[in-house]
Amino acid sequence: MNPGLMKTGVWNVRGCCRKNKKNANVRTAVIAETKKKLKGSQVLDDYILLYIGVPKNKRAASVIAIMIKAKFKKRILCYVFVKERILKLRYKLQRGYLTLLAVYGPEEEKTVQTEEFYETLQDQTDKISKDDYTAVAGVYNARVGNIPTDGILCTNDEIINTSNGHKLKEFAPVNILKITNTFFIHKGFIK
Repeated sequence: MNPGLMKTGVWNVRGCCRKNKKNANVRTAVIAETKKKLKGSQVLDDYILLYIGVPKNKRAASVIAIMIKAKFKKRILCYVFVKERILKLRYKLQRGYLTLLAVYGPEEEKTVQTEEFYETLQDQTDKISKDDYTAVAGVYNARVGNIPTDGILCTNDEIINTSNGHKLKEFAPVNILKITNTFFIHKGFIK
């Protein structure tokens, strides 16, 4: 494996379980809906799990986590538990740094929560060093349609376009980001 290559995955797991990472050959994974409470870190076999969730007295939901290979622990410069839907990690690469924002967007039709989510996400994106590589990865609960936007959006997504999809399509170009799942052909069960 190329030591400079950063293999990353995103999973919506509906409950954190060890077997999901076993078959994946990734250094870093953004995990949505782990159902963990509070915030913290723990070692899971050969991975470190960083997670942020709801308070102990709330029903488990909308949790975001980052799993990173334990052998790369020394490359982690810092991580910040922003809110229960956003986790920020700064990581040393061979050349430069990567800031990863792991996100779990609100469900469709939760307008106030969606506005709050994107305001916080924009604030965190604005704080990233301009010299860093930037990735904003996770589950947005958004459907962006399949009408291409040069460099931002391609045609490999479903036809449906939702209000959360509109928010994501507004956020991406302002921050010079691509909606990458639209650039690749997916099997029918992976969207």
